[in-house]
Amino acid sequence: MIFVAVYISNQIKSASGKGETEKMLFDMVKEMKAEMKASVDKGSQTVEEQLRHQRDSMDKQTKMIWERLDNASKVIGGVQKQLGEIGEFSKGMKDLSNVLKSPKLRGGLGEQLLYEILANALPKELYRMQYKFRDGSVCDAAIVTKDVIIPIDAKFSMENFKLMLDAETDEERERVKKEFIRDVKVRIDEIASKYILPEEGTADHAIMYIPSENVFYELIVNTPQIEEYSKKRSVTLASPNTLTYILRSFLLAYRQYELQQHAGEILKALGGIAVEAGRFSGELEVLDGHIGRTVKSMDNVKTKFGKLTGKIESVQALGEVENVPMLADGADADKE
Repeated sequence: MIFVAVYISNQIKSASGKGETEKMLFDMVKEMKAEMKASVDKGSQTVEEQLRHQRDSMDKQTKMIWERLDNASKVIGGVQKQLGEIGEFSKGMKDLSNVLKSPKLRGGLGEQLLYEILANALPKELYRMQYKFRDGSVCDAAIVTKDVIIPIDAKFSMENFKLMLDAETDEERERVKKEFIRDVKVRIDEIASKYILPEEGTADHAIMYIPSENVFYELIVNTPQIEEYSKKRSVTLASPNTLTYILRSFLLAYRQYELQQHAGEILKALGGIAVEAGRFSGELEVLDGHIGRTVKSMDNVKTKFGKLTGKIESVQALGEVENVPMLADGADADKE
């Protein structure tokens, strides 16, 4: 502004008269107004462009925020649904856990699992459910053949096993483990005394089925004294997986045994087949001879038939030659 005032003052001083001064002032003011207006317009345009750019940017950011919020809402909804399903599953597992707290229900579950394994591994004629002995004792199942009976009984020692897993101190864990081992030994003794009865046709050993792989692993891996005790009492411990292998191995051995038992009959049958094959071979040779002679006879017949056909054709040809002169003589007689 100072520069403008000085500039105007200098212009006024250099003006020759009042009229020129006024005109000069008017033109300068007009020019300044035009420049200021152009500057203001340009500034306004720049501000508007910046505002529009910022507004567009804010609109995009707002849209992205809403999209993310919408996606987050969907994710939260899915998570809530899954949490609900997990809650239902947890409730179901809790109910199952409560059910398994009952030894009777737990035993029933173990028996049902045993029945399914037997049904999948053996033919129906090789096992029985709820096998009953003469004294009234009943084991859960038995492998039954005409020569031997192998008792199988399901035992589910879970109470002390669970307490052992939940123990907070080593001392408590060792104490509960001793009780767990004692429980298992009682089950082994029960099976050995009640179900190994050679006088009733049983084998000299039985199978103790443990429906839980975790319990079986604990017994076999972490408590070797149990495995030694079970061998001493002639009781084989089996989990769902190992019982399946045992049954399949038994079935294979049984079929091989049956094959050996019937080997004489099979050889006798094969001998009979060999005799019949020999007879058939002889009859086939006779038939082959008959067929050979028949073919030879057919060849002779064909040869004779060919000769006969040749003679017939010769006679026919001779007759045709003799008929030609006779026809000529008849024609001459007509002319006379």
